[in-house]
Amino acid sequence: MLFIQEALTYGNGILQHALDVMNGCSVEVKEALILLLLSNDEVNKGMTKQFFEENPKLKGIPPIQTVVEFICEDNFKEKVPCDDTNLHIWTKLRELKQEMIDYYTHNVCESNEGGKFYEFHTKFLQMSLKLKRLRMVIQPEFHVIKNVHPVSKIPYLSVRGFWLDDNDKKVKVFTKSMGREDSFVDGKNDSELLREAAKQIQQLSFAKYQECYS
Repeated sequence: MLFIQEALTYGNGILQHALDVMNGCSVEVKEALILLLLSNDEVNKGMTKQFFEENPKLKGIPPIQTVVEFICEDNFKEKVPCDDTNLHIWTKLRELKQEMIDYYTHNVCESNEGGKFYEFHTKFLQMSLKLKRLRMVIQPEFHVIKNVHPVSKIPYLSVRGFWLDDNDKKVKVFTKSMGREDSFVDGKNDSELLREAAKQIQQLSFAKYQECYS
């Protein structure tokens, strides 16, 4: 716990510091601790705080405050699945957030010209959509649907997952069959079913993300 408390003070350099401190630890220990740090709300808020410490003249300006908070603070619901199987996705999230902060800082805070506003605005909207999509990969949104086979009358369950289209609208894109309803103790509300459904939609949505941004 001392390591985590110390690392929380390092803002955007947290992962490098984590790797330095964990030199010699097993891969499993490194992955577990890095996951804790990447998904920690206090770390995200620390990124916002660090940005305004580095750019004090911008603190309190509503549009900038809103943009920086949007980038840095994920605001996931509680109990987001986070394990060593999706470390690579959390790492992509950290990298994308840093890229957006760097881009915003250069174009709004450092450059006297700031580039052409239209070009900056268009690029930033594209990056914002990319960030929203990656957050949906990490915390998939889905519905479990029951369908009854017309001949056998056996009820089956499937999961339908959401994605953000190019207009930033939430649409149902992914479908995955989960098998017979009687395979799950609590039917469509079974906790094991919901965990597996989230995993399946995460895999499908991450594949879609890579297809869009490879």
